[in-house]
Amino acid sequence: MISIRGAIAVAVFVCLGSATTGVLIDRAARERASETGLIVAKQIASSAEGEFERPIGLVHSALVAMQSLRQQGVVDRNAHIEMLRSEVRGNPQIFGMSTGWEPGAFDNRDAAFVDSKGSDKTGRFLPYLYRAGDRVSLEPLKDYAKEGPGDYYLMPMRARHTVLIEPYIYAVEGHDVLMTTIAEPIMEQGKPIGIVTADIALSALRDRLDKVVVPFGGTATVVTDKGTFVYNRNAALLGKPAPASMGSIGRTSDPALGDVLRIETPIHFKGIKGAWFVRVDLPMSAVMADARQAELTLLIAAIAIIGGLIIVLRRTANRIVGEPLDAIAGEMNELANGNLEEPPVRAIVSSEIDRMAKAVAVFRANAIAQRRSEQDQAFVVSTLGAHLKKVAAGDLTAQIDQPFNGDYDRVRVDFNAAIDKLGTTLSAVASNAVEVRTGSGEISTASDDLSRRTEQQAASLEETAAAMDEITSQVRTTAAAARETNSVVEAARADVTLSDTVVGRAVIAMSDIEKSSDEIAEIISVIDGIAFQTNLLALNAGVEAARAGEAGKGFAVVASEVRALAQRSADAAGDVKARITTSTAQVGTGVDAVGEMRKVLDRLTGRIIEISRLASEIATAAEQQAMGLSQINIAVSEMDATTQQNAAMVEEATAAARSLAGQADELGELIAHFRLAHGGYAAAGAARASVPLRLAS
Repeated sequence: MISIRGAIAVAVFVCLGSATTGVLIDRAARERASETGLIVAKQIASSAEGEFERPIGLVHSALVAMQSLRQQGVVDRNAHIEMLRSEVRGNPQIFGMSTGWEPGAFDNRDAAFVDSKGSDKTGRFLPYLYRAGDRVSLEPLKDYAKEGPGDYYLMPMRARHTVLIEPYIYAVEGHDVLMTTIAEPIMEQGKPIGIVTADIALSALRDRLDKVVVPFGGTATVVTDKGTFVYNRNAALLGKPAPASMGSIGRTSDPALGDVLRIETPIHFKGIKGAWFVRVDLPMSAVMADARQAELTLLIAAIAIIGGLIIVLRRTANRIVGEPLDAIAGEMNELANGNLEEPPVRAIVSSEIDRMAKAVAVFRANAIAQRRSEQDQAFVVSTLGAHLKKVAAGDLTAQIDQPFNGDYDRVRVDFNAAIDKLGTTLSAVASNAVEVRTGSGEISTASDDLSRRTEQQAASLEETAAAMDEITSQVRTTAAAARETNSVVEAARADVTLSDTVVGRAVIAMSDIEKSSDEIAEIISVIDGIAFQTNLLALNAGVEAARAGEAGKGFAVVASEVRALAQRSADAAGDVKARITTSTAQVGTGVDAVGEMRKVLDRLTGRIIEISRLASEIATAAEQQAMGLSQINIAVSEMDATTQQNAAMVEEATAAARSLAGQADELGELIAHFRLAHGGYAAAGAARASVPLRLAS
């Protein structure tokens, strides 16, 4: 056996070594293909970047030139058109150039150029210069305000930086040409006022990329960041969206090449955000061709080694295993034919074969024991069958008296014990059935009585619930009235507070009037003093006029008039003083009255506050009573519902008790058919027993 195990170990080692070597060869082949594909992809990306470098520079140069002309004050439309015409004519890779300006942004003279060259019906400056055979034609831009067709205008205006439009198909001289547009916004004071564009035919890029040789018979494609084909060997796919599977990098599948290794690298254009992508697909069949050849060589060598080991193993196994197995197979056939004789003694070489021979001897011994067991089993089955027929006929007195052989006697003992237990159980069931019928009758009577009382209680609860609803409604009405009263009291309280404020102001005003009256009285006193002095002076003047004689007569008349005027002033001052004194007294009385009124209002305010407090407490108490009554009403409603449910349950219990009594009668009739060993037939009760009792012999 050592040689066999060693040969198996060598075969396993050869298989594992071949498999490991194959994995390493596959990995090396994929890494080499990935590096080669990446080099090709970067070469294509570099070619594409170089193809767009000059057009991007031309667009920017034209924009800078236009801005320079505007700074110099040159806003001549023809000059700008001729500048674009010169750029198109001098750069063959450019199919067309254009500029487009917002309304009035170029020269604020759009109305003067309606439907002129380079303008449409709006008059905006929108010249588009493009190649038409050997000449450069001019027409205004179209669809610049539409989403999709107008992306060349809308996208740079929104992005405010240079953009590269998704490739599109354009008819040139009757042929469909894949083109793209470079568009840069014209910024002024931080706002876009126009664009400069350049249309580029991608045929030149396709011609350059067609010359690139992809290793392993693979293919190369160029797609935009939005998934549009820019370059593909299949011209029908240009300008169309790439399939979703094109986004898979690494090992994937291709409809044309099958299982492929996909490598991807970005294309970055100077001054343009976003990127295009170069994808190189290398067929795995070609990538792994050399690896498969090496793996095939390894496989042939492994097969040769394993084949030699198989020949050696086969010869060894035939000597050690084959011949003894043939002998054992012959013994098994004899056993299958019913021959239980002992075979002749033979030499055993292998321990495994020896164990198999011993197992065959065990099979023979088991077969002999099985034959004896079948005979005992047939006797047991026939005896049990006969006694089970008696049990099926209702005779529970059937007992097996003759012992069985071996372990089968346990079955006899268990059968006899089961029959005894079944007889005892049926007797107990019969007795319990009578008791169940009696108890169910009593339960039915009690349930009927409980049902009547429950219905009465339910009616009383319904009346109580109705009364509680009425009381709750009244209490809620009272609470609402209390709340309304409280609101009225609060309003009165506010009015009294306002009146108190007004009275306070009146007191202040009366005090001011009294003070002013005092001041006027003082002024009157001053006037009275002045009148007295004036009168005195007039008197002295009259005396001096009298001394002057004839010359002083005129002066005497004046002095007399002055004295009379002073007397009238004194009389008027006295009258005013008397009236002021009376008014002052009246004002003092008013001040006293207003003060008394304020005291009354203060007392009234205190009483209104007390009334408001009491009304609020009444309202709160009424609300609490209403809430309590509501809870009581809910509880009564729940008790009513529970009582109704109890009544329904009592009715169900009554029905169940009646059904139970009927089932007890049926159970009595069923067990009455059994004959019991202790002395007769089982009966459910004298009232329902249809079979008379009979003692067993």
